[in-house]
Amino acid sequence: MTRTAQAMIQYPINLPADYDMEIIRERVRTRGHALDDRAGLWFKAYCIREVGVHESEQNQYAPFYLWHDAAVAGEFLWGGGGFAGIVRDFGRPAVETWIPVGVAEGESPHPAVTTAELRTGSLSRHDDLTAQAERLRRRAEWTAREPGVHIACTGIDPTNWRTIELVTRAAAPTAPAAADATDMTETTTFTVLHVSQPARP
Repeated sequence: MTRTAQAMIQYPINLPADYDMEIIRERVRTRGHALDDRAGLWFKAYCIREVGVHESEQNQYAPFYLWHDAAVAGEFLWGGGGFAGIVRDFGRPAVETWIPVGVAEGESPHPAVTTAELRTGSLSRHDDLTAQAERLRRRAEWTAREPGVHIACTGIDPTNWRTIELVTRAAAPTAPAAADATDMTETTTFTVLHVSQPARP
């Protein structure tokens, strides 16, 4: 089932190759439930990359958020609390932002999620935006039907005309990517430590 959302954000924080990722795991264990009931949030996936895991060459902490309410997303970033903890501990990272196009829920419940895939691509100046948005909406629906999928969401960054697909899963995929995914130029796989998914209004 496709639903609507208002904002998608992620702030990748690159960490040294010798960084002890247990520090991040402990951070999520002790603080990760803070947004489990956050009004306006659809879900937050506490994503990490580790050197040597899923072919990663770097360590990274990269939480991903899908929001029902863009105003609440703004409040999280600059209203005190929330993002302020990230700024205090890591400095202020750039926040990547996309306008959601399609969101579809799969069969897996959020406590089962262990991985997330982020696929990105670009739109040329000749692309029909209406057609591309419809294609991304359909892709979310197709992907959500794959076994083990929790949520598939797609969006567009109109500043750089970049497309995104994020898929949270109960296990790393063993099947090919969803149909019509050939334009996605880069795929990054994350380990997911926790998912906050408040009850929808």
